[in-house]
Amino acid sequence: MTTTGVDKLMKGYRNYRDGSYEQSRPLIEDLVTRGQHPEVAVIACSDSRVDPAILFQADPGDLFVIRNVANLVPPMEKEGTYHGTSAALEFAILGLGVKHLMVLGHAHCGGIKAMMSPDSGDDTYSFLPSWVSMLAAAHRRVLATMS
Repeated sequence: MTTTGVDKLMKGYRNYRDGSYEQSRPLIEDLVTRGQHPEVAVIACSDSRVDPAILFQADPGDLFVIRNVANLVPPMEKEGTYHGTSAALEFAILGLGVKHLMVLGHAHCGGIKAMMSPDSGDDTYSFLPSWVSMLAAAHRRVLATMS
């Protein structure tokens, strides 16, 4: 029988529930009772290879993690309707009182690759090009220092 990605996840969840969850249960129950109070918020890429909790060997309650393509922080603007990253940052700072904000970049980022070749003629994506266009000004500044 071939194991699928979902099968692997379900097995991992069962192992977590029966193993490390039981070991961490007092901590998790305390976090539920007293609430979360992480000192650090991390803005990280959605890339499946870069999980902040694993990279920093963090315990539950250590990090408030905000993930999106290319670990971007959009500019402050009140227009528009949906601001997931902005709402998460606002909650982390005002609601949870995080003391430190970390932006975690990584090599081989697909979002950065998409920003580097916006005129590829590929109409695959509807949302990605405008999202990574936030990087255009910074990209131009970096290129100017390299000439």
